[in-house]
Amino acid sequence: MTPLKFPLIGITLSFMLGIIVQENGRLALPIIACGLSICAALFAFSYLKSQRKLMPSMDFGIATYFLSVFLGMLTFYVHFDRNYSDHYSKQIPSTTNTIRGIIHADVKPNARYAKYFLNMQSMNQKGASGRLLLYVAKTAKVALPVGTEIVIQGSLYPIPKAYNPYQFDYANYLEKQNVWHQVYLQKKDIKVVQLHQNSGYYLERLRNTLRHSFDLHAFDAKTKAIIDALLLGQRVALDKETLTDYTNAGVIHVLAISGLHISVLYFFLIFLLRPLRSFRFGKALELLLVLFVLWLFALLTGLPASVTRAVTLFSFMSVGTYFNRSKSLYNAMAVSALLILVFSPNTLFDIGFQLSYAAVLSIVLFQPFFKRVPVTQNKIVRYFMDMIGVSLAAQIGVLPLCLYYFNQFPALFLLANLVIIPLSSFVLLYGILLLGLNFIVPSVALYLGKPLAFSIQYMNAYIHWIAQFKWGVISHISFSGVMVVTLYSFLFALVYGIYSKKRKAMGYVLISLFLFQWSYLVVKWNENESSECIVFNEKVPLIGIKNKNSVMAFTDHPEQHQVTLQHYLRGTFSDTLQVFPLQNVFSFHQKRILLIDHVGIYKTTLKPHVVVLTQNPKINFERLIKEIQPTLIIADRSNYKKNIRAWKATCLKAKIPFHAIAEKGFYRLK
Repeated sequence: MTPLKFPLIGITLSFMLGIIVQENGRLALPIIACGLSICAALFAFSYLKSQRKLMPSMDFGIATYFLSVFLGMLTFYVHFDRNYSDHYSKQIPSTTNTIRGIIHADVKPNARYAKYFLNMQSMNQKGASGRLLLYVAKTAKVALPVGTEIVIQGSLYPIPKAYNPYQFDYANYLEKQNVWHQVYLQKKDIKVVQLHQNSGYYLERLRNTLRHSFDLHAFDAKTKAIIDALLLGQRVALDKETLTDYTNAGVIHVLAISGLHISVLYFFLIFLLRPLRSFRFGKALELLLVLFVLWLFALLTGLPASVTRAVTLFSFMSVGTYFNRSKSLYNAMAVSALLILVFSPNTLFDIGFQLSYAAVLSIVLFQPFFKRVPVTQNKIVRYFMDMIGVSLAAQIGVLPLCLYYFNQFPALFLLANLVIIPLSSFVLLYGILLLGLNFIVPSVALYLGKPLAFSIQYMNAYIHWIAQFKWGVISHISFSGVMVVTLYSFLFALVYGIYSKKRKAMGYVLISLFLFQWSYLVVKWNENESSECIVFNEKVPLIGIKNKNSVMAFTDHPEQHQVTLQHYLRGTFSDTLQVFPLQNVFSFHQKRILLIDHVGIYKTTLKPHVVVLTQNPKINFERLIKEIQPTLIIADRSNYKKNIRAWKATCLKAKIPFHAIAEKGFYRLK
């Protein structure tokens, strides 16, 4: 028996499980090392034992899976920056810190700040490692290309958690990239030391050169932004309206170079290089050329994570196809995922990684079934039918993840994809051709640039038309992690039922469908049986009380909280919402809650358990504590920072719990 005979899919899944376990458990290195040593010994013993057998034994398989789990745990531990003794979090930061580091990457800016990732070298004259998020005011007009070594003066601020329940948690997203703190800088706070001409510097320089080669065409801003996104993987210049249109039409994936674009390039290369197969070693030469062009394209785009992931996936799939093995394609996907996770285990939690592999796997599983459907032999009709099949297969694969992460379903995705997939494919391939002509024959490129601009403008107009249909997007869908698992179990059972000729396959389909329905009912029942009071993290006061499946919101400006309340209703599986004017006294589970606003008037006879301070009330805070003696004081986001600091100090002295919404986020009272 050889190790190559062992299924790689199981090893990869076990490795992923180890990453998940370590991310949630954060076990110490000695525990991981002990478990890894035991599993390695069992693996070696079972492997030597299995060499004398034709088929691998069960104990060898179990040992291999457990070894893969602990290897995944060790990999995550090694790549977790805070585990290292020189990480800046091990030092006690000052109010203002002197930090030296190198710009690692630029991040999509906002209206006021340019944003960068900084790899730290030292902090306050002590060696330190770690990554920070820098906010540089645009008024400073400071250019910080990748590779720039700088010294900055600033305060470290923790990246705030999600403002309110069931909203996107930016802090959690950055933690997956080993970023925990941010620094706000003006021009006077930055000193440029030198520019390191490392690989990142040259990649950014190359990418900028390619981007500026299209300046000779004088395209409008939207056309130029689409070219940057499709050809170079840069979405910084995309405006909010375009992003909203593509999202509502269900084709936002078109604007991020990923498996779709790499597959277009891959199959186009296969078509061009097919004549090589008639020569000796032609098939091997075809494989080498395909791999070379794919990785060259990845290099030209600056090697962003989505492109690197997609090219790695298709590279292994190309190798699997070269050997003409029916199962090589699945093993190639498994090996590509394993390779990516070995170098970057946090990629497992990246939405793009999950969507890419879900879509490709679904296409591989369902596309052969769709091809069996009898249709006309007309090539044009057949082409559109194949496109519909690919779109349906990809949508089926990503459906559970889209419902969980985005809580919406684009009902018109087929209508959009019928035009956008061929059109975006043309823009990609034609754009690559035009990119080369920009440098070789600019005069010809200038003439040929008009069809590209027209195609992009038509594509944007068509997507805008699709996005106009409000009913085309089913939004605010309540979906949980358990439901994702059970829905995928139903899809896999469905695939098994399609290809299996066994009668029991239908039983698996029905059981998995029942489990999905049961998971929804259980989640909804649990949510509807719970009650809570929420002080939201809003500039304008908002308090919510959830009682089973209904929510009561208290605010004087409900129009400013529509998005927040929609997220909350969806996340709690609630059915009804009632909005009332803000009041000074609430009751929740026999606990009285006193709200003191800017007027600063309250009854001393009332003995509330919780006091909520809002809109900077002018009160004698020490007397308030003495007269009311609350068990908890909450200051919402509408208060001034100086007032919050003073209240916090007083509560600390009086030994009363104090929760500042602006610092700690929303407060949930069960």
